[in-house]
Order: sequence, then C-alpha cells, then structure tokens
Amino acid sequence: MFKDYYKGLPEGGADAYLERLGMQRPKQLTKEYLDELVMAHQCCIPFENLDIYDLHKPVSIVPKDLFDKIVTRKRGGYCFELNGLFVLLLQALGYDAYSCPCRVLREITATPNPVRHRGTIIRLDGKYLFCDVGFGGPMPPATVVLEDGVRQVIDGETYWVERNSEFWWTLKRLTKGKLEIGMGGALPDDEVREAPVLMLSQAQWEAVDFILPNEYCSLGPNASFARERLVNVKRRDGHISLRGNVLTTVKNGVRERREVTEEEAWALIRDELKLIVE
Repeated sequence: MFKDYYKGLPEGGADAYLERLGMQRPKQLTKEYLDELVMAHQCCIPFENLDIYDLHKPVSIVPKDLFDKIVTRKRGGYCFELNGLFVLLLQALGYDAYSCPCRVLREITATPNPVRHRGTIIRLDGKYLFCDVGFGGPMPPATVVLEDGVRQVIDGETYWVERNSEFWWTLKRLTKGKLEIGMGGALPDDEVREAPVLMLSQAQWEAVDFILPNEYCSLGPNASFARERLVNVKRRDGHISLRGNVLTTVKNGVRERREVTEEEAWALIRDELKLIVE
C-alpha cells in the first residue's frame, strides 16, 4: 500500500535535480558542499502553496510525484514536498541523511505545537547536521551543527540550537526588529532579539510518517496552508516574499514592502519566479 513512498529518485534523477540547482556532483562528501547545496536550493526552488491555496489540489508526497513537480515541471512546494525530495537527493549523492519531525515556533510555550513540519538531518564526520530547504521563512542557508548553545554565523546571520530534552532541540536566531511570520523576517527597529524558529527531533521518520501531517496542513478550507497564498524564495543578495497581497523584497539590505494586485502577484509568479502553474 505504501511501497511507492519508499522509492528514491528515478534513474538519472540526481543529475537532473542538480542541473536545476546549478550544481555539480561533489568530489567529496563534505559539509562545505552541503552548505552550497542548501543555499542553491533555497535560491532556485521557491517555497509555495499554490496547489493548496489557488488550485485546491491535494499534495502528494510520493517521491515520483515530487520529482515530477519540482524537477520536471520546475515548480516549488512546501516543507513536506521540498525537504521530502531534497533528502532523496542527499541519499543519492551518498550522504547519510534522513527526514526528521519538527514543530514550528513563533514563541516558546509550555505546550508544544503539533508536528507540522519536515526537516533533514545528516550524519557526517561524527556530527549531526540539520538543514531545511522548505521552511518558507527565516532559515539558515546552510547546515547547522547540533551542538548545544554553539552560535554559528551563516551568511551574516547568527543561528544556534539549544537542547530541550533527550529527544528535542530548539533552533534559534538573532534578529533585529519586530518579529513577523514568513520570509519577511522582521520589521525594522534597533532592538536585537533571540527568536525561536522551530523545534527539531533527531528521530528518523519515514515518508509515510508525514502523510497525516501533510493532509492536516493541506486538505480542506481550514487547513493552515489553505488560508492565504505564500510564495518565498531566497536570493544571493536578499529575498522575495509574497504573503497574501503583500510583496516584500530585500536586496542588498534595502527592504521594500507594498500591496500588489492579483494581476501583479501572478506576473511575479510567472515572470520573476518562472513558475508555470496549471
């Protein structure tokens, strides 16, 4: 019944995937290559919920469907899709990688949110590394070493993890400004804050374990990703974020934020992000 969820990339799939990312196969399986791969993925493949919000289509996380959508048809997706396919690429390249469950945080609470996110863990050189190419919000464009309290400066931003228990870690970042949801990051002010991003577990989950969280987030008018359109992509010099009808762009540290019409939103999706939605 679930055998299709356990299949990897198709023959030649890793090379096609890397071509979409503008990357070559690694000469060695290093953290440096991993970091370049994560950055390329965040810059080349948008986080988007257009199937859920605009097309009202069910989201499949079967590997062959993910490959068809993201690599063949050059679409984006959300966490269960993007991180679900990315882990297969890492495995095809020879990395010891697996999917892990995550809880998205807006603040630290006594009662954790349910698992509604999929991340990736890589075991390399005796260490555990975490990465995420499908968050749709502020996320390090590289791997983060799971070492309690060790701050890591990544692309000019500071991230670290704190151990909560035997099973869970909290990923945090330093941010300047009033916190807001989405890749918009933070509204300008001078106060530097420690902001929680998500909780992650080192537990290894299979693709089938994400079937119910995926359905919870995507099916029906009350699903969390059916409430408004979300399209985010990182750029080497900033990022682009469309949340509802609010477009936020950051380029070389300059932030612009404005409301757009439906026609302007679809022009951005079609012309800037090169997404063919049908």
